[in-house]
Amino acid sequence: MYYAVYCTDSAEGTRLRQEHMDPHRAYVASHSDKLRLAGPCPAAEGHAREASLLVIEGNSADEVRAIMEGDPYYKAGVWENVVVRPFRALSGSWLPKKA
Repeated sequence: MYYAVYCTDSAEGTRLRQEHMDPHRAYVASHSDKLRLAGPCPAAEGHAREASLLVIEGNSADEVRAIMEGDPYYKAGVWENVVVRPFRALSGSWLPKKA
């Protein structure tokens, strides 16, 4: 099953992102077998903070949450909130191809 994960940054998120970028990228790469999509959501007009959006394939929400809680960004306090929700990918050019 797929899970959509939305992580909102803490007040110190922008600064902490830079400090922990290399370990975060290494951690993300180590989970590339489950990761389907990931990236930052830059602060938009009217919003002071960044966020992150991921789509992860996993067996349960608990498994995905454990992956997120192992991320150096999570441990360093980059994210103040992490929401994990089941996600049904139904259409779009990024839809994973199943044999």
